Formats: sequence, C-alpha cells, structure tokens
Amino acid sequence: MRLSRFLTAVTLLAALPACKTVQNVASSVKSAASHIPLPSMKLPSMRDVAKLIPGMPESDQVDANDPEIPFNSRNPLQTGHTLRLEVYEGTRDPSRVFRGIVMVDDAGNVLLGESGYAKVGGKRLPEAVEAIGAHFRVTAQTSRPVTVHLFSVENTPVIGINGDVQAAEYIPAFEDITVKQAVVVTGGRKLKSTARGVYIAREGQRRFFTSLDTADEDWSLRAGDVITLSPDI
Repeated sequence: MRLSRFLTAVTLLAALPACKTVQNVASSVKSAASHIPLPSMKLPSMRDVAKLIPGMPESDQVDANDPEIPFNSRNPLQTGHTLRLEVYEGTRDPSRVFRGIVMVDDAGNVLLGESGYAKVGGKRLPEAVEAIGAHFRVTAQTSRPVTVHLFSVENTPVIGINGDVQAAEYIPAFEDITVKQAVVVTGGRKLKSTARGVYIAREGQRRFFTSLDTADEDWSLRAGDVITLSPDI
C-alpha cells in the first residue's frame, strides 16, 4: 500500500542524523497514524542502502588513502568528503562534460578533471553543487545551462530538491521513495505558493510534470535525480 511504503520511507529517513526536517516529519506522521501498527524492522546501514539504489557502485573512493568521513546532508562539506557526480551542458541535447569521484582536499577544493578546481569546502550540498556548476560555466565559457547531478557523498546516495521549496536540500535516496515523499521530507513548497508544476532532471535532461501526483505516476526516482518545483506553473 502507498501509505505503508510512505511510513516505511519516512521511518528510515528519520533514523539518519542527516536531516532534522526528516525527524520532524517522521514525528508528525507517527502521531497522525498511531493507530496503524508498524512491523518491527532492522534499519539498514548506509552501505546496505547504497546497494538498494539501481546503478549505485559498491564504494565511493578516490584512492586507497581516501578516508571515511562522517557525513550529514545538512552540514557543510569538509576535508575528506568524497562526492560522485556528473555534469552536463545543455538541455535539448545535453553533453556530459564531467563524470567522476572527487574528494575535498585540505584547501576545501575538488579537482574536476582538466577544468581545474572548484571550492566546495565549508558549503552545504546545494551551495557546493551550485559552485561546481558555476565553475563549469566559467571554464567552458558557455551560455548553455549546466546541470550537476550529485549521486552520492561518502557512499550515501542522494536526491536533490530545489526551486519553489522552503529550502533547497539533498536527502538520502531510498528504494521506492516517491517524488511527493521527497518533497514532503524537505518541508514542501513555499508558504502561500499556488504553483503545482515540477521538473525532474536526469542525465542533463529535464522532464515537466503538471503535479507531484502526476510525477509519482510516471517517474521512479533514483540517486542523482534533481527535483525542481516550478515557482509559477
């Protein structure tokens, strides 16, 4: 049942220290649905969660010296954090300009292949992704849109949510999580917003849906996807 899957997803998310918003949502759901018995379950480790996501590799590691650093999706990136990402230029016929695993160095930078370094240390994930996108726009001297897909940080698969939201966020990605659930976890649309449209980007291409319900019917989320709530449609 959809309600059962939603409760399971929120319960799993609440177990992570990554997002205080998740804990608040989970508490509200638990209170509202206290009459529904939930089966006891063993919460998975983040390594196990990564294996649930289609296409996710065994490990994010630059080399043998890459340390394992605790990761919280709401906290700033720090030295040693390792990111798996892809960067695309253009939307109608996007071309991939970067794909790889990068580690934040002692200066707070990540090396993005031949294009050089981008400063991400001390930034939260939304700001870090924006900095990476800006870096490629400048180095490529392009006016075409640049889309950054962040798949994981320290083996934690993530999904991005931005646009007409309370605050841009990256949340852990779990098997069967829906678009609406991801948006609810981040706090939903801005107050008094009347828009309903939503875009979802994958491999540099964006698809438009008239509502979250429509998106849930036609789209299966996976790590690296970027959900953008339209502010005016």
